[in-house]
Amino acid sequence: MSEWLFENLFALLSFAALIAGGIFAFIQWNRTIKIKRSEFINQIIEKLRFDDKMASAMYLIDYDHDWYDSDFHNGGENEFLIDKLLSYLSYICYLKDSRHITQKESSILEYELKRACESTSVQAYLFNLYHFSKSRNSTCSFQYLINYGLKNNIIDKENFLNSSSKKYPQYLNF
Repeated sequence: MSEWLFENLFALLSFAALIAGGIFAFIQWNRTIKIKRSEFINQIIEKLRFDDKMASAMYLIDYDHDWYDSDFHNGGENEFLIDKLLSYLSYICYLKDSRHITQKESSILEYELKRACESTSVQAYLFNLYHFSKSRNSTCSFQYLINYGLKNNIIDKENFLNSSSKKYPQYLNF
């Protein structure tokens, strides 16, 4: 009987050690994931705020420069800068939508997202690209940013979705 008790006690202790090891491994794995997520968010912030081209484009938006006009689509420097920034902001919105970053993590980036969507030049540019893409049966390359602006009522849905709206200038053929 004591041999049976010893074997069961040994099995119970082994099982307890296995559970404790599993819990420890889970805690370590969870910490590693949190560190990797914070590093990923830091990379996004570094790129968005300290990349020279991104910072230049954000400056144009942040200080309400009226950069979107009939000459914008002639391939100038501003077109490249703005496209790079809006692509990155749209990517951030994609990460939010697909839950690759959490609401808490993305709150660090809210200022840039909201500021871009509030800009009259950005809205006019997105309006033109959205309707130009739609007229060609394709999705706008900044669709996730547009969705963010519409969902958060930053972009006026009624005017934006109406291709004949007079709120925005029309510089592209759609």
